[in-house]
Amino acid sequence: MCSTPIKAAACLAAAFMLTVSTAEAQTRSHEQQREWLIRGLETLIATGTPEHTTHDLGEQMQRAVDDAIGRGDTGIEQLAIRAASPLTASMTTPASSTASLPSLELNALTVLRLPRPMAYAARMYVSLDGGGFVQVADQASGKRGGFRVDRLGTAAVQPGFHHVRVRAHLTFGDPAAPAWTEVRDLPQVFYALYDVNAASQNDARRFVYAPAAVPVRDLDPLLGDEPFAVWLAGLLSKHRGRRDSPPDWASQYCSERTAEAGSRPRPTAICSVVYFGVKDMGEIWFHTADVRGTGDGVEWVGVSPPEFEGLVIRGSAPESQRLSMLPLLLETDRAFRPTGDVAVAPGDIVITPSSPKPGAPAAVTVTVRNQGQGDLDKALVYVTFGSALTAQGQTRQFVIDLPAQGSVDITLDAVFPQGFGFVMAHATQIGEYAPLYSWTPDPTPDDACAFRIVNPGAAPPGYAESLRDQSNPCRGK
Repeated sequence: MCSTPIKAAACLAAAFMLTVSTAEAQTRSHEQQREWLIRGLETLIATGTPEHTTHDLGEQMQRAVDDAIGRGDTGIEQLAIRAASPLTASMTTPASSTASLPSLELNALTVLRLPRPMAYAARMYVSLDGGGFVQVADQASGKRGGFRVDRLGTAAVQPGFHHVRVRAHLTFGDPAAPAWTEVRDLPQVFYALYDVNAASQNDARRFVYAPAAVPVRDLDPLLGDEPFAVWLAGLLSKHRGRRDSPPDWASQYCSERTAEAGSRPRPTAICSVVYFGVKDMGEIWFHTADVRGTGDGVEWVGVSPPEFEGLVIRGSAPESQRLSMLPLLLETDRAFRPTGDVAVAPGDIVITPSSPKPGAPAAVTVTVRNQGQGDLDKALVYVTFGSALTAQGQTRQFVIDLPAQGSVDITLDAVFPQGFGFVMAHATQIGEYAPLYSWTPDPTPDDACAFRIVNPGAAPPGYAESLRDQSNPCRGK
């Protein structure tokens, strides 16, 4: 099931996700916590995931590492040193012409913060299309690197489908007297090239331009029978100015549309993206291929007909439901285009049991809603819980995607040493993790923060009133 590099990475990540989702770290035994952390650090080494330690799994992992090292667990500390700056490889573009070659990007930026970090130097080797490994570059921990594929030789720039195996020889510590060395095989990467002057159209270019010839009815049942390119040209001609350029097509990984800003793409789904400029810049995404790992490399499987993934016009929230929304968006002034609207209500914070025993874990569920007509990608939610109003509570951060008129449940465990306390949730739809194109202000910011008093009958007199005063303008219950 996990026989290929792509599948192996996915299996490791899935196992880590499953382990984390079942319970919070604080409710596990020491042995369970350690096993969970080992699996998470091994996943970080193998896949570079999670990429941030400020929210969700990464935040939980960082805290667990801090706790283990603080307790003198040298085994965890050495594993964390190996995982602190995970080495990953990715291609800048999945499919492109031979006149616009992609690059192999190397990323060794630091993810984990450690009290005694140790740098490494990596000598990088690659194998092109199943050939022998050749040395191509050196990479230092904490930095980025990379090179264009023509450095791999003439075979690397020929039209067709290519896969690259990447191997790293790492030296930790002083190269003259290393602490240890190791060899890592990174998940393979791939790319496809086509010759724009070739007569055949049944090559990699179909993963870029296939949507152009598809009847728009196949992309959205509310539209007509004309090919997408004809429909789009007619639509844009009504709004184009003299300086506006015609649409431009490119190939990108589908995950890039909604991914956290600056994160690495997930190389399993390929999209065609058409960029256009009329009054505001816009882009339309179509799913055109899936890449599957095989014993010999990778297989590109076309999606026929291509599937509409989403569109966005600057100044408007993303639209992922209907391609037929584009005419309305173009005709609507930016100030009146659909936006997202994140909200949290006191009743959306549920604690189970409602009267927890002092020091015992309680399950907390926070439902975050999008009351707007546009999607919200990578909204940031702070959840704080505690008892004493004069002491800083514990805060967790979560990054979530909220479809228009949809909601997401955030779950965590919390401990209230005195059997009472509060849970506060504050959601923001513009943050450092959101893709730049989706930065639309919250139209109703006053409803994005709420708190819930836990077991109010056990709280001292005036507790609720003091909490309301301190948390204003958050709504409370």
